[in-house]
Amino acid sequence: MSNVEKITQLIQELRNQDIDTLLILCREDSDKVLPLLLPVHVVAQTAFFFNKTGRPIVLTGSTDANMYKDFGIFEIVEVKEDFETDFLRLFNRINPKKLALNISELDYLADGLTVGQYMLLEKIIGPKRLAGCETSSEQIVRNLRSIKSEYEVQCIRHAVEVTCTIYEEVAPRISLGMSETQIGDLFVEGMKRHQVVNAFGEPYSYPLVCINRCGLAHREPNPENILGPGDILICDFSVSYKGYCSDIARSFYALAEGEQEAPYEVLRAFQTTVDAVSAVIDALKPGMMGYEADQIGRSIIENAGYPTIRHSTGHQLGMRVHDGGTSLSPQSNPNSHHPIQMGEVYAIEPTVIQDDGAPSFIVEEDVVVTEHTVHILSRRQRELWYIAR
Repeated sequence: MSNVEKITQLIQELRNQDIDTLLILCREDSDKVLPLLLPVHVVAQTAFFFNKTGRPIVLTGSTDANMYKDFGIFEIVEVKEDFETDFLRLFNRINPKKLALNISELDYLADGLTVGQYMLLEKIIGPKRLAGCETSSEQIVRNLRSIKSEYEVQCIRHAVEVTCTIYEEVAPRISLGMSETQIGDLFVEGMKRHQVVNAFGEPYSYPLVCINRCGLAHREPNPENILGPGDILICDFSVSYKGYCSDIARSFYALAEGEQEAPYEVLRAFQTTVDAVSAVIDALKPGMMGYEADQIGRSIIENAGYPTIRHSTGHQLGMRVHDGGTSLSPQSNPNSHHPIQMGEVYAIEPTVIQDDGAPSFIVEEDVVVTEHTVHILSRRQRELWYIAR
């Protein structure tokens, strides 16, 4: 990751919001915000001071200090007496009037400060002083994570390209009689061949592979579930490349004897899904609220007579598949009450999901928000992919 790009972006966010310092206080990799800024493994009790003026400062033990030298951006302060004494001395020197901490009730990816580390901070500088200067870093971290740098977009773009290529390699190899796990094995082979890993679970975990009549859910592929004529197959596949993720779903239909195409009710459900995805992509632009985008996709599904979408119409992509920030969700989700911004990357997935084996489809596409619209990163699925007999 280009740490200089993200730290420069962070400092600009501090200035925009008139916050003196973002403090990241952690040990043993306890803060989930830090990897967004630095690809380091923190062992010792450490404090990072990112200031709106002046160099960033890191206070850490001698065992960790050397790994920050190569970045060339930090003032490195090694603990001499004990951490608490040296921290207070450094804090008094910086003397922030407005101190941002990684605390958030709404965004789990901005909620990096542990209770123990907060108690340590309160102990060192005193509860009254802390109460007088602390504020949540939620909006800073939201923008920092959401608005991707050029380097980050390049990494996501590559992950998406590889994902699409693996789908195209796997699709003609799927045949009747294969189990969900055998189909999953094809994706694992593809990840190894293209030198990427699964963005969920272990490096070579299976993607979501579901035969619709066997139940559509976030579950492991089942070796007992065998693809047969007339089955709908849904795959949802995410890879990670240099720490950045894709998230793409594709839908298949296994032709029954004598069929040249899927039955009407299957095609209608699939086309409704594609139409909803297209409508969201066409409308998405900076300034639109997350819930407004959700309503566009949701209304198309509902107006076609299908059950409402059971999840969000879309979510952000980045270092995680579900990367926090603005969510394309109903108004009941507080994270939908934020505007879409240029540089954000979204997975778009309004879906038709029905119970009892009725036709259900997921078609998921990845896009990056540009100045006035979006650029589609994935190779779109507009036609149902057939599995021949």
